Amino acid sequence: MPEARPVALFDDTHGQRNWCQTGFPSRELASNCSALAEMLRGMGYDCRSIRPRLLLDCLFHARLLVLPPPTGYYNPPRQTWQRLASSLFTPAEVRDILRFISEGGRLLASTYRFGDAFTRANLQDLFALLGCRLNSDAVIDVTQLRELHPLQLHFETPRDALPMPWSTEGVETVCWRPVATFCILPTATVRPLALSPGGRCISFDCVQRRISFQSWPIAVVGVLGRGRYVLLGGPHLFETGPFGLLGAGDNRRFLQNVLAWLLNGEGGNLGTVAPGQEPELAALHALLDEQWRDVGQIEATGRGEATVAFVERLLKETGVLRALAHAKWMP
Repeated sequence: MPEARPVALFDDTHGQRNWCQTGFPSRELASNCSALAEMLRGMGYDCRSIRPRLLLDCLFHARLLVLPPPTGYYNPPRQTWQRLASSLFTPAEVRDILRFISEGGRLLASTYRFGDAFTRANLQDLFALLGCRLNSDAVIDVTQLRELHPLQLHFETPRDALPMPWSTEGVETVCWRPVATFCILPTATVRPLALSPGGRCISFDCVQRRISFQSWPIAVVGVLGRGRYVLLGGPHLFETGPFGLLGAGDNRRFLQNVLAWLLNGEGGNLGTVAPGQEPELAALHALLDEQWRDVGQIEATGRGEATVAFVERLLKETGVLRALAHAKWMP
């Protein structure tokens, strides 16, 4: 009997199908995730969806779990996502995913701009236990507002914003659309995989109503037990479809490097980090960022209220804060 191929499991049970309610493709194995699946097949993986089975039953046979952005249901008049109980991760599912990773499984998961506050999902319940706080923000190149349709906004991270040397082989730039950011918890075995440019690529937090000009992790890698995981602040860089960026910049090679680290090796080795990104220096940078926070960000209080209100109004007017449907598409 030929040896069974390892299984890459694509989650389609937490609202990933609901993205098609906007008139754009869903985030499933056969749609926006098709190129990622094809790359995995080329690495010898058998790619499958979960439906109609339960997550736990499928995880038992899987090597890799791919979690495209979960979401609720679409409200066309309000152009927002609404919470849907059946799309939320249950405590049992979170426990099963953590056990899966700890026992040697691999996880590739993505959120969306403004995180759970936008999609009405609960990825934070999982990410927090993996050592990361998911922020309710989006990294946006403000010079493109009013110049590009909000679904076409993008920015690039150069090689020196990719701290893990194993991710940069053959890579000079990686292209992103607006993404959420992460805060890495102090005791977590997690490292930034990519950092936002900062400066004109601001981070706007739609819950805290805060503008930040600092550089933040927009993708991270971590280890848990014998397993490994990669968490992304947005899905577009590895997607095909109308707004997918897999063919932009060096994204395809970046994905190949990420998959090579994620699927090879065992557990605890995150690999070396780029010079200047060592944990001790990273802790120092974090301390300096804290000390310079008053300079690097604007709060919606006092003199900052008018600035935050202006940016918030601009994001609403341009549609960045809305879940836009194909019917509203105005290229």
